[in-house]
Amino acid sequence: MNSVTSLMEWKNQGRAEGFAEGMAMGMLEARRSDLLKLLRVKFPEAPYEITGSIRGMTDIDQVGRWFEAALVAPNTDLFRIMANDADNRLGRR
Repeated sequence: MNSVTSLMEWKNQGRAEGFAEGMAMGMLEARRSDLLKLLRVKFPEAPYEITGSIRGMTDIDQVGRWFEAALVAPNTDLFRIMANDADNRLGRR
């Protein structure tokens, strides 16, 4: 394989990896945005401690677990307990 072909393959691989990473980041941001929107509608008084934690999340599965907790929790205190419990069951926190 000549150096031009190797360079082109390396460049294409970099583009593909960058595209995949960008897609994953976009999905994470969309899920965080959905969760924050749900909290604003359901619990307008949600404390910054909760919303700040959500904005800092990097695990899309964690965002999903917190979204499910927000759907069923009747108030922010129980939401916090349910979300933390979901994380603790997986050894997070």
